[in-house]
Amino acid sequence: MTGVIRGLPAAPGVVTGPVWRYRGDAGVPGSAAAEPSLATAARVAAERLRALAADLRAHGRPDEAGILEAQALMATDPALLGDADRRIALGESADAAIRASGTSAAARLTAAGDPLIAARAADVLDVADRLARLLTGAAPVAPERPSIAVADDLPPSVLAELPGRLLLGVALEGGSPTAHTAILARARGVPAVVGLGGLMASLDAASGGDVMADGGPMAYLDGDAGIVFVAPTEAGLHAVVAAAREDGMPGTSPVSRIVAVATAEADTARPCATADGRRVLLAANIDRPEDAERALAAGAEGVGLFRTEGLFLGRAEPPSEREQGDAYGRVMAAFGPDRPVVIRLADIGGDKAVPYIAGPAEANPFLGVRGIRTARRDRRPYLAQLRAIATAAAAAGSIPWAMAPMVATLADAELFRELRDEALDSLGATGVSAAPLRLGAMVEVPSAALLAGQLARRVDLLSVGTNDLTQYTLAADRGNAALADLQDALHPAVLRLVRATIEGASAAGIPVAVCGELAGDPDGVLVLVGLGVDELSADPASIPGIRSTLASVRMPDLRALAEAALQAPDARTVRRLAAELRAG
Repeated sequence: MTGVIRGLPAAPGVVTGPVWRYRGDAGVPGSAAAEPSLATAARVAAERLRALAADLRAHGRPDEAGILEAQALMATDPALLGDADRRIALGESADAAIRASGTSAAARLTAAGDPLIAARAADVLDVADRLARLLTGAAPVAPERPSIAVADDLPPSVLAELPGRLLLGVALEGGSPTAHTAILARARGVPAVVGLGGLMASLDAASGGDVMADGGPMAYLDGDAGIVFVAPTEAGLHAVVAAAREDGMPGTSPVSRIVAVATAEADTARPCATADGRRVLLAANIDRPEDAERALAAGAEGVGLFRTEGLFLGRAEPPSEREQGDAYGRVMAAFGPDRPVVIRLADIGGDKAVPYIAGPAEANPFLGVRGIRTARRDRRPYLAQLRAIATAAAAAGSIPWAMAPMVATLADAELFRELRDEALDSLGATGVSAAPLRLGAMVEVPSAALLAGQLARRVDLLSVGTNDLTQYTLAADRGNAALADLQDALHPAVLRLVRATIEGASAAGIPVAVCGELAGDPDGVLVLVGLGVDELSADPASIPGIRSTLASVRMPDLRALAEAALQAPDARTVRRLAAELRAG
């Protein structure tokens, strides 16, 4: 159907509204009395970026905060500013000079051939654009009314500062569901679809037509089905919904979707189970203690992943054991002694560096000293974290779970056990009350899945992080839009590693959880439970939908779906099979 574009679901929700097109070099002309110097613009840009990062960090989004903190450093980079100054001396205007310098720097990064380095090119262009707007006095770009933001790509810093009341949804011609912009959209509760090939051409063609409201173009965006309908007619929209149902896609009308969500949210007290009674522990992923209230309101039966990096990032020295213990204790007290709280030790490394746990620069930090590997170099941060967890649990009357990130070998698991024993021994030697610690290991790399049977004899829980497991299994950087088709965790290769993890854990008699994005994905939930996962841990916003989804299906059907998914040729086929089961 003309105007209907299928892309990749990036953030759930359905919305209809006017389109606002973001153009990277556009801004509202200003009327500054005096043009600021480049140095002044750089200082102001850095301050604004740091403020945006601080707000994200305060709302429990350390990953996104780290992106903006890196951009703040770029804004004052001597090489970038020096090149612009040289261009200004040759007669270029300041705004043209900084744009040219940014373009040149981005081209060098792209030419480096390293995907991690090349990914920074977009950040440099984003920073140069911000500086140019400051130099010309242009106001930050923003829609004039609540709108769906559309673009080839939308820089995280732009999305971060768009007022929530003006942002209805995000539709991108490029991008991937695991890129930072998509993650930030999910964090803000903004429906999003990415990978919409032909989006801009469709918008250009929709210069008139029968739109649903005056002042178009309008668009219908379904972040669950991955559909955008440009300039929809009423009849056309009903046809799209009907076609989505016929294809087995999860598209429904906005009204029925709202009713379904309301029904699910009203049933938060019911245990999570399939229609024939197979129980699945439904837990929450949280980033800060304040998230516990939101998780409990959604009906979370525990915390499956408490990310603790936010306590460590953006500071010159590590948090004290008392500060950490206060954070952990607040979550344990909220959930009580009978509901599990799994606290992941800080996953430092990769794109999350801190100065006091810093090592030599690495060419590829995602394949370097990250997670549990940092303890090979310095055991003290993890020992302090384990002591804080144990003492907080004793005070709260809980038995907590401590989980190690990036476990890849049996030696990693043995190191984790040694750290646990050393931490508890040191507390015992000083007479401090401490609770016993159950240990969990993240399964984020293929080696951990293949060693699951042996790892399961050394820890008490295996928890699959599907985001990184997908990235490492398919060698596809999750921030690289050109590889979006390889960033879906429902790829059969990833699912076979999940099955291997379940089989290994089952032989040892320990549970398996999934705490990656797939655990909150409607298709993923069906396949994971069919494979035999014991626990799902997702963002609190996804919990009511997960409970509702599972309550409508039976285990024999889920097992059949899982077996078919393991034999499927690709993730798209798996999603079609899952959608067919949901459609009944």
